Amino acid sequence: MTTTEHNARALTFGKASESSENDHDDALMAFAHALEVDPEQPQIYARRAAVWQSRGETRRAAADCDAAIGLDSDNAAYYRIRGNVRNAQADLDGAMADFDAAIALDPTFAAAYVDRGMARFLKTDVAGALADYDMAARLDSRQSNLHHMRALARRAVGDLVGAYEDLSVALRVDGEAADIYTDRGRVNMESGDFAGACADYEAAARLRPEWSQPHSNRGWALVLAGEFDQALPAFSQALTLEPGDALALYGRQAVATRRSEVANGQVDVGAALINDPDIARMIAASGVSPVADLAEVTSLEP
Repeated sequence: MTTTEHNARALTFGKASESSENDHDDALMAFAHALEVDPEQPQIYARRAAVWQSRGETRRAAADCDAAIGLDSDNAAYYRIRGNVRNAQADLDGAMADFDAAIALDPTFAAAYVDRGMARFLKTDVAGALADYDMAARLDSRQSNLHHMRALARRAVGDLVGAYEDLSVALRVDGEAADIYTDRGRVNMESGDFAGACADYEAAARLRPEWSQPHSNRGWALVLAGEFDQALPAFSQALTLEPGDALALYGRQAVATRRSEVANGQVDVGAALINDPDIARMIAASGVSPVADLAEVTSLEP
């Protein structure tokens, strides 16, 4: 088999591995064969790095990225791949340096702006993240990930209208993304649109029936809407899927308190605190603040 044939086989397996974990081993074997024939192939190292990262083997991924860049230091895509590997390793400064390098080599590299925006957001530079997302949108507005990430940044600065618009665009691009429906549900909750939130959580639950979070968040939307009888089955469904779901445990306590079912409620509070001592943080992340709202919720008239 010629070098060209080895490369074609390796890249074919590498492409297949992006959609199926079962193809990872075949892809890695093909990459290894191609590099045995000719080890001076940066594109093979870069593609293999992507497979290593998808398997969670970031050290191997980083080593392959280094090899690719060592052979071709002018390829912006290789720096972007290494930046994402470093991001996965929680090396945000290293990731930023790589994304900077990618953008310096190709100022029109929209995906690199999105990735750098994500790193900036994780470093709490929300303004910088929004600037990168806006630049990416000017270059290529068709990326679902761009709109999803920009929505999270907009939500962080209180721009709920902008966040909702971005999430809606993201769903038009990828209507099968349960996490985007869940994030739009949170935005709807913060905007006081509890019916809209419930609809989004129901869509997320249909797409990922094994995931407890849409059910627990829907339960809180119903609690804040005063629909306590409907909230309890939502929390129960979440706990069937994930017995340690702290949001559902604490939510069931809110309903139990409202119903004066103190004994059952106290069990749930204790279990929630054991499973996650920082309940307030988790609940705040869900888009509601029941620690602050619980007194008001439990005092509502039926």
